[in-house]
Amino acid sequence: MKNPGALDPNATYQKLPDGVKPVQLFVSPSQYIQGQGVVGLLGDYLSLCVSGCAGVIITPGRDRALGDVVDRSLKAAGFTVKKTLFQGESTYGEAERTTAFFQGPGPGVDVLIGIGGGKCLDTARMAASRLGVPAVTIPTTASTDAPTSAHSVVYDEKGVFAGIEFSATNPLMVLVDLDIVAAAPPRYIVAGMGDAFSTFYEARCCMENPKALTARGARPTMAALAIARQCRDLLLDHGVAALAEIGNRRAGESLARVAEANILLSGLGFESGGLAGAHGVAQGLTACSDLHANCLHGELVAIGVMTQLVMEKRVDEARQAAQFFKDVGLPLNLARLGFDPLQRGPELDEIVEHSLNVFFIRYEPFEITHGSLKAAILEANKFGKAMERDLI
Repeated sequence: MKNPGALDPNATYQKLPDGVKPVQLFVSPSQYIQGQGVVGLLGDYLSLCVSGCAGVIITPGRDRALGDVVDRSLKAAGFTVKKTLFQGESTYGEAERTTAFFQGPGPGVDVLIGIGGGKCLDTARMAASRLGVPAVTIPTTASTDAPTSAHSVVYDEKGVFAGIEFSATNPLMVLVDLDIVAAAPPRYIVAGMGDAFSTFYEARCCMENPKALTARGARPTMAALAIARQCRDLLLDHGVAALAEIGNRRAGESLARVAEANILLSGLGFESGGLAGAHGVAQGLTACSDLHANCLHGELVAIGVMTQLVMEKRVDEARQAAQFFKDVGLPLNLARLGFDPLQRGPELDEIVEHSLNVFFIRYEPFEITHGSLKAAILEANKFGKAMERDLI
């Protein structure tokens, strides 16, 4: 069920007289806290902003690992705690279930804390919006930029991308514990690099297209573009070293830089800079059940980056992206994800159709049709295979 109160991103910030250009908008969480062991200080930090009852939605695995630490920290700071476990998919149904739980018996919540991966945090944001309370996000991997944003990606019950829901405000607080990030499987931070690496190219596309709008219905800001560029540069400078630190279970300087890029810089850059072809293709790829079930979001975005840069004929940047992807272990082509587009034509057509239904893919500086997008995906796949073979 869709939230009847969900915001229309093209309404609030476009209430302007005819002929007046759209406003520029920069949005961000109120606080971003990153460091080692900070989850144990959650209650102390949160008590500076709010008091009363803290609602918690947490993934089952993280509840086993962190639940007691979170409970102790909140209760020591004077909070009562009401907790539910995330059921696994960011759907409207899960958002409604979570909302109903916190509206049920017991005290009403004054803040809602999401602890886990991107889908859990998206659900926490949607439920917090329905409850009319601030959201706090605590990502347990550096795999996406979801924690900082006001928008939640929604999937249907089959796991196919169904849309985006917007909250009126960004999270009150984002808390990133580097010890937890360092202990996660390396695949997650690598996927986060794939997601974050796209931020600059998509923000630049939106900035250069006078008709492009961010997901909030506003024009991008120069600040967002500068942040997005810094995000990419940090990944190029520290990505490989961060993986070495994770291999040693060590939260070193490079891991801190990459975590900040994956979560904070990418989050600020995409939300106030805009999305374009890379995420359009990535969301379309979720139409293939195999890819949705077996791939992380950032792995799909990496394919989207290759497709966008090939579509835009930015060959040098496509080569640079391919080298970086190979260095950190991101896929350069669909075969690496177990999908051969030449052998699975009907599914590729479905992917293309789903991509075309994602509004921001239209912000590319040329007309995109079913035929042209299909050709671009195939061309990027061929290019990625060649780069995989030729690069050191």
